[in-house]
Amino acid sequence: MNPSELESRLHDMEVDGFTILHDAIDEDFRLGILNGIREIEEQTLQELKPGEAEEDSSFYRTAGILEADPLYWDIPIHPDVLPIVEGVLGPDFLLSQVSGIDLKPNTRNIQPLHPDDALIPLERPHPIPIGCTALWCITDFCHETGGTRVLPGSHKIENIDVPWDSDATNDLPGLVQPEVKGGGIIVFDHALFHGAADNHSDEWRLGVQCSYHAGWIRPYNNHFLSIPREHVARYPERLADLLGYKTYRGAIGTITVPGTNRYATSAFRPPRDVLDESIR
Repeated sequence: MNPSELESRLHDMEVDGFTILHDAIDEDFRLGILNGIREIEEQTLQELKPGEAEEDSSFYRTAGILEADPLYWDIPIHPDVLPIVEGVLGPDFLLSQVSGIDLKPNTRNIQPLHPDDALIPLERPHPIPIGCTALWCITDFCHETGGTRVLPGSHKIENIDVPWDSDATNDLPGLVQPEVKGGGIIVFDHALFHGAADNHSDEWRLGVQCSYHAGWIRPYNNHFLSIPREHVARYPERLADLLGYKTYRGAIGTITVPGTNRYATSAFRPPRDVLDESIR
């Protein structure tokens, strides 16, 4: 990406809160991701729980794909995405998560509009951005397939006029649903209000969520590398929690392994469970 285009992209991020890179994914790479994630879904989809029906869910989320195959290693380091993310978040930003999101066909998939940093207890608008998402469109994102809707400029407002977790957000003025062919990437500020829509088509709609956060959102000391895991397993539970071996509100800090769930991965204390297993 040349300096002029990067400047234009960063202007879009500043004003609208998002930018779209069309035809950014090599076709062979796109097809490799498509086939690879569908294979993981087939092999690892969790069994239905008692009383649960398949129609209770509207999408599959496949986590831990970086460990599934080296194919996915190039997703977080896309050469056109990284300069944009650095321009928004500053140097030394970190990867937050990489996961597949596959909307079911002919299903009510619509999400109330939401910011990706909704769990972060900071006043809006944030003085500086704290996160970015690169949403890889592996299949076509459009009205028919339930493409992601965005509210331009909403990263700069305190809130929207209706509860952000209600269906009333679907009628907000200014809401747009960009059409992005498979192979495009939507990059947006975590504070931007956005959400998936209903997939009216007969095909699954697959995207890959690749999220980053500012590099300063972490402890001064990297306890995960400086303290052996087998030592932490013997620490008092509260001490292990303080080192980071506990999730925040069941969502931030989870452990993922290659696999597919009908709902977003959520666990209250997965790291501690793993530690306990390691010393038995």
